[in-house]
Amino acid sequence: MNKNEIISVAAMDYNEQAYAVCKHEGFVVFVKDLMIGEVAEVRLEKVSERHAYARIVTMVNASKDRVEPRCPIAYKCGGCQIQHMNAQAQLDFKKMHVQSLFKRNLAMDINPKIHGMEDPWFYRNKTQVPFEITKRTIDYGFYRAHTHDILPFSTCYIQSDDSNSILLDIKRFYDANAIKPAGLRTVLVKKAFSTGELMVVFVCRRDSLPSQKQLVEELQANHPMIKSIVINVNDREDNVILGDRYIPLTTQSVITDTLSGLKFEISAASFFQVNPKQAEILYESALKMAKLKATDTVLDLYCGIGTIALLAAQKAKAVIGVEVVQDAIEDAKRNATLNGVNNVEWIKADAGVAVKGLIESKRKINLVVVDPPRKGLDETTRNAIIELKAPKVIYVSCDPGTLVRDLKILQEHYKIEDVELTDMFPQTIHVETVVLLTKI
Repeated sequence: MNKNEIISVAAMDYNEQAYAVCKHEGFVVFVKDLMIGEVAEVRLEKVSERHAYARIVTMVNASKDRVEPRCPIAYKCGGCQIQHMNAQAQLDFKKMHVQSLFKRNLAMDINPKIHGMEDPWFYRNKTQVPFEITKRTIDYGFYRAHTHDILPFSTCYIQSDDSNSILLDIKRFYDANAIKPAGLRTVLVKKAFSTGELMVVFVCRRDSLPSQKQLVEELQANHPMIKSIVINVNDREDNVILGDRYIPLTTQSVITDTLSGLKFEISAASFFQVNPKQAEILYESALKMAKLKATDTVLDLYCGIGTIALLAAQKAKAVIGVEVVQDAIEDAKRNATLNGVNNVEWIKADAGVAVKGLIESKRKINLVVVDPPRKGLDETTRNAIIELKAPKVIYVSCDPGTLVRDLKILQEHYKIEDVELTDMFPQTIHVETVVLLTKI
């Protein structure tokens, strides 16, 4: 087989990126945007000794679960990978992906419940969009898949309508005033869905924007719910989006949202789940599995601004929240005060280091909750959790691949009792997993 050759294939399965897995004359061919059961003529785009990648040229037999993407750039943008699947097909793909990983890596057959979203559109409470400034134009958009090319858009169908409108207003302001804000890199918009409050963060190479006073006034006039506008200074040349310095342009520097009846203050640097409606379901799954008692002490690793810790504190005797980011710890302390919670102890430390300290102090822990970043647990943290010997561990994961890697090691000391999935990111390939482990 050669590049640009057109062949006919039938889709049998998916890989982790939702590419269809096909076979042609004993050769594996991965096809973007093709669904299981479909037959299509495809063009080979990349060919190696063992497999090839291809794109659809002509659909021969379409799946009944195929839908027309709502977004006109869905097939080009790297943000939404599965808008061509209907809601049930998306959930089926995510469940099959997790099942396959558990079977392949842990020799386990699981049939997890998956919590879908009733209305899987305009759900993101945070969006970060790169701006492209040239001598002639100011544009914004998401990156074309696997490139740094900007794809302009007017409406993103998974971020809030307010975000879409604010981004357009920023472009219109500078276009109308014939100004090119050369230092502007990215605009971050956060929305508190329960209160409607909005925050705008300008990520800039320098500590000011052209005509920033007039821009702030116009944005707040057009969007009265904008409570906080901040400049984040980032003059780095790598792909890290946010710098370390924040300059508030408004009196208020936080917005307030609620989750499962608790209030949370969200700063420019805060991590808060991007889909609060599904986050409530996710945390409900975790706490249901935990079956907390009034005598329990809970250790919450990677606690962020304290979401899980404060929810667990409603039922447990005591909670210890651990987070390596100082700003997040300060946010967590403020949120505890905001909710009148006084049975949580906050530790600013690396997760593994904190666990080792608790082992040395012989602190009794009944439950460990881990909600690590996409890369999962590091070796030090895994080993420390094993050494701690807590009766139960709840693992909340945003990446099933790193989850099963960690579970394979923890499985030598813990039994996997329950698994549930929550679709936090409709239209994308991502899924959140909650696993209950009990000490063997």
